[in-house]
Amino acid sequence: MHLPTSLEAWLWRVLIFAPAAVSIWCLNRPDTYRALVFEGGWATRFYVIAWIILTPYLGWLVTATGRLTFSLIKHESARLVDEFFVGAATLILTGFGFGVLSLLYPQIVLGLSIAILLWDMRSVWRPQKLALTVPLIATSLLGLWLLAAVFLDRAVIPDVISTDVQQLYAPYLAEVARNHSIWLADDNPIFSDFEIGHGNGLHLWLATFLPPHVAQIISFLYFVGIGAVIFELARLILPLQFLGRRWQAATVPIALGLAILGLAWPRTMPSVTPGLHIMEFGKYHLQTAAFFVYFLLVVIRSSQDRDRLAAGICAFAVAASYPLYVALVFLISALGVLAKALQRDLSGVMTGALLGVGAIAGCTLAFSFNYLYLGIPATNPYSLFRSIASVERFSQFGSLDILDYFVLTQSLEVSDFLGKAGLFAFFKQIKSILLVAILLATTTLAVAFIDWKLFPDRSDISKSRTLPNPAGALIVIAYLASVRLLDMTLNIPSLTRLSIHANALIPLATVAIACWALLIVRRLTPIWFAGRHAPDVAVLALLIACAWTTASYPWRSFRDDGAIAFATGRPLRQMPRVEVDWQRCDVLQQSTGSDRILPLNGYRAMVPCYFSPLLTRGKVIHTYQSDVARNFEKIALGTADTAESALRALKVNLFYVQKENCDFWLNGFSDLFQKDELAKRFTVRIETPDYWLLTWQNGDQPMRPDAETEISTLRARSKDIYREAYGVEPFEAIKHRLPSNNTRRDLKHLEQLSKCR
Repeated sequence: MHLPTSLEAWLWRVLIFAPAAVSIWCLNRPDTYRALVFEGGWATRFYVIAWIILTPYLGWLVTATGRLTFSLIKHESARLVDEFFVGAATLILTGFGFGVLSLLYPQIVLGLSIAILLWDMRSVWRPQKLALTVPLIATSLLGLWLLAAVFLDRAVIPDVISTDVQQLYAPYLAEVARNHSIWLADDNPIFSDFEIGHGNGLHLWLATFLPPHVAQIISFLYFVGIGAVIFELARLILPLQFLGRRWQAATVPIALGLAILGLAWPRTMPSVTPGLHIMEFGKYHLQTAAFFVYFLLVVIRSSQDRDRLAAGICAFAVAASYPLYVALVFLISALGVLAKALQRDLSGVMTGALLGVGAIAGCTLAFSFNYLYLGIPATNPYSLFRSIASVERFSQFGSLDILDYFVLTQSLEVSDFLGKAGLFAFFKQIKSILLVAILLATTTLAVAFIDWKLFPDRSDISKSRTLPNPAGALIVIAYLASVRLLDMTLNIPSLTRLSIHANALIPLATVAIACWALLIVRRLTPIWFAGRHAPDVAVLALLIACAWTTASYPWRSFRDDGAIAFATGRPLRQMPRVEVDWQRCDVLQQSTGSDRILPLNGYRAMVPCYFSPLLTRGKVIHTYQSDVARNFEKIALGTADTAESALRALKVNLFYVQKENCDFWLNGFSDLFQKDELAKRFTVRIETPDYWLLTWQNGDQPMRPDAETEISTLRARSKDIYREAYGVEPFEAIKHRLPSNNTRRDLKHLEQLSKCR
């Protein structure tokens, strides 16, 4: 029997979506995270397989959204790379809008996502036809090797190494899925997560029906997107077609090789963590990095209507997601406008200008939105916005006194502009890039000359043509130099982490300089480039460089992290680089039930317990993002009586103190926990070899003198260490509004906090 055509078509659609549906169910099973941490086995294997199956669907959704956007607005098709980034920008804005309206329900989001994919299935996508050659096949296999290693190592394994991902990024996505909106719950006001995450609508959209670790998969999609953009940039700015017919034929494998080399490129200076593949995939850095690189492509190529759409919507989305990065968008916009103005390309000038206008609009929206809701446009850089912050509005979510404390203890000074880490280091790196480019050009020229002598090809001799426009290469080089200069001279950790994306452009910029040097030589002596095999030698050398770089960095990281062991079932707590102790979180949950716990010290040791899905919601109270932190003035800065009343009203009855740990923070310095008050108000509920768990006396047995003495000694030593490091005790400076002298003694003393040495 033959099924009706319409029924058969729907049956095929069901079969296409069935693997994705099964994967979503597998990833959302109860206690999946617990199984990944403690048990491993088949739970971990199914988890890995589910992400392998689902990731192409997520990439398809983003690209299909871009095709739909182009179809609705410009009524024209675009290249795949443009569809991906415009789709991502559309979902960023859509997810943010749905979050504002509290519409982030799985039924709504999944329904719309399926509708987009069903619409996209109506059009048959025809991939670009490429002539398959041995170099292209070899390069493609290298690329697949790199992507597979990075996917298993950085995307699939939940990030349990970075303390920020565990306590800042994943918890907010879980809150969004729980509350179906971006708004903060009164009992869990994690304002910093809100500021960082509420504008990243693509993450919000997918986290609605997937676990928070989808952020790492999204970062992997952007990682692939960066490679695609470098591939397109290489085809635009490398003048290979002007070096001869055989060089032109090698353009695609060379461009693909440079994309692989850029993705796998290692560190270029000791202060920068190696390469894109080591960026923390659970954060949003790869999203902004991918858009920055894409903006270079938009302002370099010949501008069309779809470029103006891409520039406007993408710049608006990036600035709305995190407004401080608008500075780098302005840099790219200015470079594009200047280059196109010199070329007298009015359409290109408009594209560059729209990039800047979109960034201004997004930045204005983000700052205004934050101020109206939080009472401050942004908490980073805090010193810039502190004077205009609304204390009354911000006190609904957190404490400005805590942020003042952070400025005093954690702000980093600008490095010496002329020092080894400043301008001197910048020129040293520029010099190394130029030397490598010169060496590369000289070697290639020697190979081309020998090739012409041994294997001449008279048919490839042509008259020297007018040199192509070098604007594209100059924009990439100028952007790379500007980002590196800012990175080295300002020495701001957030900017340093973000600027790692510039490493991916180093191979492209180096090869571009070498190619333009070769082009000038060819214009003088075109016959030297009339050999048969020099392009093949160049492609082979590039393949060797890609293989060596991939094996030396991403693949080594893959081995060191035990990615294969995780994929075959090893639990997270047994992974090589994992040092945190989840067992402690589990024991605290089982021994104390639903009672809330306020840690007084051991901040880093308790990171896996803050906002952990292993615990009841809000059980372990976060130091600066919680209802307790919101009452900082009463608890930490007030009297012992005021602090006890506030804590009892918040139903906080347990207090964690880690043994042999002087890393006391904020609330731990409250007058409530002075030596005399400890004996009068607290008793030890639980004591283990690693920690004490205190509770209110309430007529119970008073605290033992030895425990009281040990806790007081740790607290006093903590104050001494801070005083040795800063020259002043930061908590007392905030409490008594002491003026800051902006002088520090030796921050190395802070290393003593964890072990009280």
